[in-house]
Order: sequence, then C-alpha cells, then structure tokens
Amino acid sequence: MRTVEAAAERIAPVFEQLAGVADRCILGPGEIPCARTSPEDLIDVIRTLRDQRGFTHLTLLTAEELQPPKPADGEQTEAAPPASPAGAREQLPQTGLDMIYGLTRAADGTTIIVRVALEDGSLAVPTLSHIWAGAEQLEREVYDLFGVHFDGHPNLRRIVLRDDFVGHPLRKAFDTNGGVSSEAVVEAVKSPGDAPFEETRRPNSPSEEARLAGDPVLHSERLVLNMGPQHPSMHGVLHLWLALDGEQVMASEPTHGYLHRCIEKLCESLNYKACTALLDRSDYVSGFHTELAHILALEELMGIESTPKADYLRVMLGELVRITSHHTWFAAAGLDTGALTPFLYAFIDREKILDFFEAITGARMMFNYFRPGGVKADMPAGLAEEMKAYLKTFDKQVDECESLLTGNEIFRARTRGVGLLSPQAVIDHCVTGPMARASGIDIDLRRDEPYAAYDRIPVNVATAMVGDTFDRYTVRVAEMRESARIALAALEGMPEGPCVNPDVPRAIKPPPGAAYRRVESPRGELGVYLVSDGSAQPWRLKVRSPAFSNLHSAPTLLNGGRIGDVVAVLGSVDVVMGEIDR
Repeated sequence: MRTVEAAAERIAPVFEQLAGVADRCILGPGEIPCARTSPEDLIDVIRTLRDQRGFTHLTLLTAEELQPPKPADGEQTEAAPPASPAGAREQLPQTGLDMIYGLTRAADGTTIIVRVALEDGSLAVPTLSHIWAGAEQLEREVYDLFGVHFDGHPNLRRIVLRDDFVGHPLRKAFDTNGGVSSEAVVEAVKSPGDAPFEETRRPNSPSEEARLAGDPVLHSERLVLNMGPQHPSMHGVLHLWLALDGEQVMASEPTHGYLHRCIEKLCESLNYKACTALLDRSDYVSGFHTELAHILALEELMGIESTPKADYLRVMLGELVRITSHHTWFAAAGLDTGALTPFLYAFIDREKILDFFEAITGARMMFNYFRPGGVKADMPAGLAEEMKAYLKTFDKQVDECESLLTGNEIFRARTRGVGLLSPQAVIDHCVTGPMARASGIDIDLRRDEPYAAYDRIPVNVATAMVGDTFDRYTVRVAEMRESARIALAALEGMPEGPCVNPDVPRAIKPPPGAAYRRVESPRGELGVYLVSDGSAQPWRLKVRSPAFSNLHSAPTLLNGGRIGDVVAVLGSVDVVMGEIDR
C-alpha cells in the first residue's frame, strides 16, 4: 500500500487549483482520487475536469445513501429488531444521498470520483446531459430508483419502472416486505403504465419537430410505430418507439424495464458470495465478467490477492465466454439480415465451449464460479489438453463462419455505410467496447488497466475506422480470433499451485469503505461500485452496464435511416436486456 504522502501526491495533480472542490481524499484501498463539490459548483467542476484535465469519459453516475452514524465507544444503543427471514436489514430512516460521478482520463487510465452531497427535502442537482448525452439515461435511472431530481434534464421520467410506480426502491426506507395488493395487480394489468409517445417525446430541435409533422407536399403524416417488446428480432424484451415519415426514421427511442428485477437492491440483503450467483443473472450471456468485476472490488476492499493459477483461470474463462457471447451475437447478425445458416454454424461451435464450462463449473450459463481469492475448484484432469486441441483449430471454424457473411454481397449491402457512429458520438454517449473500437476509439481495459493475468498475456486490440454496422461486425469477428489466442496462451502458461488463496476468511465482512473495479466484457466497460458498511452484506452495489449506455446511442444510429435497416443496426449494438435492466 502507498504511504499517506504518496496518496496525497496522487490527488494533487487532479484537483490542484480547481475551484469548487473540497474534502479531497482517496477512495478505498484502490486509492482512487476523490473530492466533494456542491450542486452549485458541479457543472463548472465537471467541465474543467473534462475540457482542461482530460477526463472525457463518464464511467459512473449513481447515488449512494448515507450510512447512519456509528455509536461512539461505550454509548448505549437500542437493540436492533430481528432480521427478516431473508436476512435483510431492518427498515432504516430515510437520510440524505451522495451523488457519485466517476470520470476517466484516456491518456493514462486515471479514474477519479466526484461526490455531491444532497439532503432530504432538496434532492436536486444540475443535469450533465448537456455535457454527455449518455448522462441523460443514467440520470433517469437514478431519478427512478433514488428519487433525485436533475434540474434542466430534457426528459426526466422513470426508465425501468412504470410511470405510475410509487416510491424509489434503492432508498433504504423503501418497504420491500409490504407485498403487492390485489388492487395494485388489477390496476397494473388494465393500465399501460407508460405515458403516450406524444407526451414524452421531446424533439431535439425545431427542425426535427417540423419533420415529425410529415411532408406538406405529399400530405403525409407521421406514423408512430411500436417495435417490441414481443418482437422476434428485438434481442430480448426491448420496446422501440419509431417515428416514421414513409420509410425514413425521423425519431426513435428505446424503452425497457420489462426484465427489471432490481438486482442491486436484492444484493443489499444477501451476503457477498450470494451476490456472485445473483450477478450471473445480470449478463446471462457472459456471466464470468460480472462475477469478476464484483470479486475484484470485494478483494480490493478486503486486501485479498488471488493466486497466480486463479488469475490464469479467470483470463481463460473470460476469453472463452467472450467467444460464446460473440457466437450468440454472430448468430443473431445472420438472422437480422435474413440468413439462417450462420445461426446454425455459430451455435454448433458455441456448444463445444459450453461443454467445457459445464465440466469446469458444473453449469453451462449461471456459473457462480469465482470466489474471493480465486475460483471454486480446479479444472478436471485431462480437460486442459482437450481445450488446447480445440483452440488450435478455432481459426478454421471462424473462417467457416466468415465465409457465410463477410464477403456475402447481400450482407455487405445491408451493413456498409449503415448505422454510422462517429468518434465524438462514442464519447458523448459513453459508449465502450467493440462499438467504440469500430469507430476508431482504441480502448480496451485488458490492455489499458490490466487485471487478473492480463499483465502477463499481451492483448492485441482490433479497431476499425468507419464506425458502421459492418465495422462492428468485423471487430467482433477479430475479437473471437484474439480471444481464442489469449485463452490458449493462458492454458499453456498456467502455473501450478492452489486455485484459491487459503488465507481468505470464511466469514466475508469487508471493512467499511468503497471500491470501483472495471473489466472488459464482450459489450465493453463493465464496472462494479461496491460499498461496505462492515457487515456481511453490501451497503451499495452498483453495476455499470456497458450495454445500457450502448443501447441509448440507438437514436444516433437510427435517426435519418430507413426502417428496413433498423433490425440490422440494432443487432450490431449487441443488446443484452438482463444487464441493461438488471
């Protein structure tokens, strides 16, 4: 661990001579520079950090309820009421909140936290949606689940819960044991729960508003079309509003929440190991990455190191599940453009890797395999050689898949020059992963901020320049090949030794503090912000979903295009609704 003097030196260059900040400190054992500001100074502070200090990426935007004060030594306190059968904490009085803003500087990978204190009765803070377009939807999520009001927000309404939902579930005082009355069920069934499109859609400019009125020469009218949530090409229970003028998409807006389970709230009543199993249900296509982000944050809080062998196992499994996730996307990419055969080829190859997962973890999807300090168990004898033989032939399998689509005249016509996303739009919408790399943004946490064994295994990052649907396709295909190479290198370089740290205590109770750790999932930057109050359950667990931010770039991708391109473009986003809704 660094000394106090070294930590102070790390804070100083970030917040030096920056008006409006106070209480400079280091966040948790990860030593993330942190400072406080007021709602009045927030915009000036954020603008300075972005425009003058290089922190152009908004990696985290959430809220955290303040913890009740601890009794002083010797102070008598009333006995706490017995816990509920589920082990949840007793209902706490509602207190103030801290808004949490995480910013990253691409030049050196430095991440900082800016906190803003809000008191009950005045849960209001200025919106950042005019600084980052991607902040608009992140702020709606905080408004929905915490009740924070963002002054100046262009469209402040619920995003995962029904518009007529009462209360804010992530507040500690929210009653989770009250049940649902029969009257509420009847009302939920008979009412739509969402305001009409005309009441909620706010055009970006007067010119767009005029276009939405239709063509006066042809006497056309705007048509509002609903795609989903029950639609065969929506990649899950996603609802897409489309405003059409003939075949042209004039405006679009994704809405979701149909798969919302409030996993972050559920984690507050579970121990840390149980949270791992629950987070598997978030990104159910590549659960190893959500597990790993949680475990890395937990290890940081507890000062635990994983074993070298576990680091290599984590890399190997993370890359294999990246391949299976891209297999699922590749299969859908074929279907989205009218081809069935790629679906069959991709799932044949995917099944073999799922067999490996089943042999190692006992499950094909919901793994619950990573543990603080390592992994649950070692690989079965003889499996490593079988996996090596498979990975050495993997390029030929990708060649077969590519022969179906990459050079296909119809596929290229449907994807080239369609769904363009500029580098600036990537930054504005907080887009990460293959979508960002397809637009020429060369970022990858495996290389830029190595975790597990990535500091010992080089990663070649695939990028493209145009940023269209075809480039997003080629980048993911290249990543499949690279992931196979990395997984093979992890297998061949895996050291001997235990697969879990024997010094990890049986009772997982991290000391009070906070940590924020990120991993490179198949969809981009997946982070877990973990706050401990010293008990066996997290005080706050926030999942930074890359698919959430990527999805809400859809209007930029779709507006001005043709309705016939909507399915192909949306498929290139690689939507996973379990991670988006959580």
